Amino acid sequence: MAPMGTDFPTEEGEITDQQIDYYAERARGGVGVIVVEACYPRLAGHPQRVCIYDDRFVPGLRSLVEAIHEGGAKVVSQVNPHRGRADLSDPASPSGIPHPFQKEGTKPRVITVTELKKLEEEFREGIRRLKEAGFDGVMIHGASGYLVHEFLSPKTNKRTDEYGGDLKGRAKFALELVMVTREEVGPDYPVIFRLAADEREEGGLGVEESIAFCKMLQDKSVDLVDITSGGQETIEWRVPTMYQPPGCNADISEAIKKELRIPVSVAGKINDPYVAEEILREGKADFVCLGRALIADPQFPKKAMEGKVRDIRRCIVCQRCSEAIREERGPLYCTINPAVGREREFEIRLKPVKKGEKVLIIGGGPAGMEAAIIAAQRGHNVTLWEASDRLGGQLNFAVIPPGKSDFDSLLEYFKIQLEKLKVIVEFEKEATIATIEEVAPDAVIVAVGSTEFVPDILGINNESVIGAREVLSGEKEAGNEVVVIGGGTTACELGDFLAEKGKNVVLAFPEAAPMTISAVERSIRKVLLARLKEKKVKILAGVKQFSEITQRGISLIDKEGQEVFLEADNIVLAAGARPNKTLAQSLKGKFSKVCEVGDCVEARRLKEAIHEGAEAALEI
Repeated sequence: MAPMGTDFPTEEGEITDQQIDYYAERARGGVGVIVVEACYPRLAGHPQRVCIYDDRFVPGLRSLVEAIHEGGAKVVSQVNPHRGRADLSDPASPSGIPHPFQKEGTKPRVITVTELKKLEEEFREGIRRLKEAGFDGVMIHGASGYLVHEFLSPKTNKRTDEYGGDLKGRAKFALELVMVTREEVGPDYPVIFRLAADEREEGGLGVEESIAFCKMLQDKSVDLVDITSGGQETIEWRVPTMYQPPGCNADISEAIKKELRIPVSVAGKINDPYVAEEILREGKADFVCLGRALIADPQFPKKAMEGKVRDIRRCIVCQRCSEAIREERGPLYCTINPAVGREREFEIRLKPVKKGEKVLIIGGGPAGMEAAIIAAQRGHNVTLWEASDRLGGQLNFAVIPPGKSDFDSLLEYFKIQLEKLKVIVEFEKEATIATIEEVAPDAVIVAVGSTEFVPDILGINNESVIGAREVLSGEKEAGNEVVVIGGGTTACELGDFLAEKGKNVVLAFPEAAPMTISAVERSIRKVLLARLKEKKVKILAGVKQFSEITQRGISLIDKEGQEVFLEADNIVLAAGARPNKTLAQSLKGKFSKVCEVGDCVEARRLKEAIHEGAEAALEI
């Protein structure tokens, strides 16, 4: 299991029961080694990260180790001496080069040799505490654009002293950390080095230098090199997006493995057991490192070993976990696994009920399907009504744009679980007070979703106007010249989809920039905007007024106050959605237990729908 921040520790950096439960659940799922998220051996640093700067942290760390061992896994701790330019309380770097996402004008200080020596001694003491707590090994963090990585990179290390210049100089700090670690733990204790072996940008650390550095690590008695890629600037590789290929770093690990005697592991979008197996079988790595795959499904390894691959709830690479930590400052959550960070609570609440109730769920989208699965797992008698001829709701549209194929695995997972749990699914079923009364349910969960928002524009009923869902479903085909009204993620994905089909696309919207209406994880925003630019999708932001739609196109007032006419074969609406409230309102007072979940409450995102569906089912 790859090291990933959770923000589950206390503000002071102490291990919590929530954190122990999270890791213990993954240990029980069959993973061989758990690498606990980065620990910090210095007093200052990012809050809510595991701290090891004082002996008082040892008892909590020992409790974590014991829980993981009890679950059947070995446990390694990743150790980060300093977050470098990304450090919130003390931004520092080899050469003072600003961080790409910090406020304009913010510049990290240049770290001194005296400070490096202090960091090394703090590191040594932190390693001592981890070994005392019972950890089976340590991993030195030399990736993700943090301080050790910054020293290794020619892009961020412009020093002229002994810690800069050629690779030997740039590697000096990293190798000194290896040395103090080995001195502290002795010759037979596993020491791992995590390396971002290719920064994926011009002027950064590349594979050739990384091979040479790995040979230095090998000579310094490092036992395993763990390969990632990307840096602070190339976040789409540091935490690979849906647009990166599966197992996206395996070519790098393969190149490095060929040159080393010590084993190599690899991380990076390994969310499919067949991809993991292929990496091992083809000799591209000795170990595979699963990250978000184990957030989404802690039982991933066990299910794979037992041949239950279709039961794996595969990570859909939506980046909401990353968004939770980076944008919202924690704690960690997962779109498709509502039990993350609530493992003990879910274990208690999922226990079978003494007497199953008759539960009717109206709507077969993500919220409705999740509610049906949880309710059935608890022993209720569940029937699901879907108004259309298929399950999935908006998932059927979400899988269509380029890069979204991972969403298809979620839909397949839902269908398989509903079948295994013997949930009665009825299609093309109209829900009214009369039809519901015929069933006489003990509880009703309304999950009827939303409808596309139709803006009030003169000519909006023109036959050239079509909805985004109609286009994505294939129900309607857009012409060659298309104007998309909307600037959110859906509109941008639609623009990408249409441009890939050879259409000339303009995105027009009132916001100042695309994907600013709601939070969008920065790596997805970066990649998607780059795709739109590459495909020559035109962005018309800051529209003051959409004046009139005709058969020839649309007239509008742009941000400068000028009247503009855009010729178009079709106007596609992707300006958001509105909740379907009618059914739930009609049921009020008619049945004792009625609950609304998902987009029919408020049009939001997939995570909110799935979590609300789960919560509603747990309440019955």
